[in-house]
Amino acid sequence: MLQKRVAAISEQAVRELEPVLYRFALRATRDADLSRDLTQEALLAALAQQDRFAGRSSLRTWVVGILSHKVLDHFRRRTLQPSGDDPMLLAAPSAEDVERVVAARQELSAVERGLAKLPELERMALLMTDVEGVPRQDCCNALGVTATHLRVLLHRGRNRLRRMLEDDR
Repeated sequence: MLQKRVAAISEQAVRELEPVLYRFALRATRDADLSRDLTQEALLAALAQQDRFAGRSSLRTWVVGILSHKVLDHFRRRTLQPSGDDPMLLAAPSAEDVERVVAARQELSAVERGLAKLPELERMALLMTDVEGVPRQDCCNALGVTATHLRVLLHRGRNRLRRMLEDDR
């Protein structure tokens, strides 16, 4: 039986990643308070689960992967909770942009619904690479997949999302 080698990590090494994690969360959520909360959750999770860190990727990639799961969990919970108080929906567009803004919001809602229906690995791959711009190698490390598997996940996820959006029309 193969034994997993656990790389030793220190609290200080994880703490030094806080600014990187905060910027990642801020790009994903566009909410400073929420980003701070998600960053702290990821840091605590990394320290609590440090025995799972096998050293197959860099510490940074591993902790960013934890944070990306925290961000996705937040969005998943938010989409499951009906809310009529979405500030983006309450913002009044200017008169000349009403049709464009409404169409863009409907498209964005359709994309979010489609993303929520994708299998988790495909959704994570799309969010990390296409939405967040995470380099593919870092995405592979965070998701624990090969570069070929990542390409397959992206291809399948994009095709499923495209078909869902076409069916909505």
